[in-house]
Amino acid sequence: MNTKPGPHLPDSPVEGLIPTMNNTGWMTEKMDSYSADFAEYAGTADGEVLDIGCAYGIATLAALENGARVLACDMDPRHLEVLYARVPEQLRGRYRSKAATMPAVDFPQGSFAAILAARVLHFLNGTDIEVTVRKMKDWLIPGGRLYLVADSPYTGPWAPQAGEYERRKSEGDAWPGYVADYASFLPAHVDPAEHPDFINPLDPDILKRVCTNAGLEVIAASFLSSATKHANGRDHAGVIALKASRG
Repeated sequence: MNTKPGPHLPDSPVEGLIPTMNNTGWMTEKMDSYSADFAEYAGTADGEVLDIGCAYGIATLAALENGARVLACDMDPRHLEVLYARVPEQLRGRYRSKAATMPAVDFPQGSFAAILAARVLHFLNGTDIEVTVRKMKDWLIPGGRLYLVADSPYTGPWAPQAGEYERRKSEGDAWPGYVADYASFLPAHVDPAEHPDFINPLDPDILKRVCTNAGLEVIAASFLSSATKHANGRDHAGVIALKASRG
């Protein structure tokens, strides 16, 4: 049991994953390749970057270490309290935070040089995903980059539905991975109250479509490994998109 004073990471029963405090899954202890790219790019970006749905801030901390100015945003203030305690004192001058929930959250137009939303969009329905990505496009400066990472249909308790997802996608369903009744996929010993009501796993094609429809230029899209020992290579879907420069 962790006995350190003050806010600290919760203990975890699963190696490589840290549970959130609000029943919205886990934070990985290692970054996927797109989140790592965000952290590296953030250190060279001309302006502040946003890590939204940051949980305990694995990407925020890496970006700060690389020299970035970071706004960390999460729906749970307790996560941000833990994150602040994890930020080295000498880096806190380049760090700030905001508690807010997607899609309601908003920022001024042209606020950020880069945005990361890692493993959070699959907790939104399709309409809210589209609204959120359009907002993110507005929040970026011209030339800014958007990094999106979401859980795929090939991981988690909903993975047994992968065949149904592929059928629905082939028939033109815009959100073929959507699971309206998350509880039906949980083992009998798991409390459904500790999980969201629905889940909306995504694939690279869907993320590309959403970004393109929002007016962004997609520069990379692929399945990603979870960077845990249980990774299957298609655990997450990711996209990197660019907001067009002026002129």
